[in-house]
Amino acid sequence: MKLFNFFKTWKTKQKVKSLRKKLKLEIDQNISGSQESIDQISKVLTDFKKHNYSKHDSFLNLCIFSDIVLIDLTLLLEKFQFAERLQEKKLYARVISIVLLDYLDNIGVLIGSNCLAELKRNNMLEFIDEFKSMHKNFSSFKTTNERLLREIRNNTIAHKNKDALILNQHINKLNENEIYEFGLQFKIHIKDFIDLSTKVINYISEYMREGRKI
Repeated sequence: MKLFNFFKTWKTKQKVKSLRKKLKLEIDQNISGSQESIDQISKVLTDFKKHNYSKHDSFLNLCIFSDIVLIDLTLLLEKFQFAERLQEKKLYARVISIVLLDYLDNIGVLIGSNCLAELKRNNMLEFIDEFKSMHKNFSSFKTTNERLLREIRNNTIAHKNKDALILNQHINKLNENEIYEFGLQFKIHIKDFIDLSTKVINYISEYMREGRKI
């Protein structure tokens, strides 16, 4: 019986290792894809600036910004998922809160003002409704979760409160699994934007290749 239990436990551990290895490979591929996107778009934006071409500055800036946040979030979610210590999970949850909140604080301007205005100036009206829908999704997420995220950032990671007892209380009551779920939901929103941005990039590439003007 002891030998049977040993092999059963060993088999379970091997299965977990195999799943972790598979998941890590998938994450590595996702991160590599995002970094490749950052490098390519950064080169395009840099070249445009050298030639004083600024028609797509806001859009390309938003693409780079979103890919960077996607990498950050992917790494944090991976670390949370594999973490075995409670304190470790709480730390990653606290950092996830900062990443989400900072992106939400910036996305209102990056999409809502800069990018939509740029699309209108460039007569790329076929993308307006999709960008508005994307902006609405981010705004809704912020409205629903901002109070909690800001409380976590201010009281558990930014260390604005110098009272260690209160700091400890906030960390202890933090629901790390809830924040993890927020991160998973938010990653879907960012991925949706990246899928939309790919359509816009293809559009820009096509009209430039054909020598057309917006």
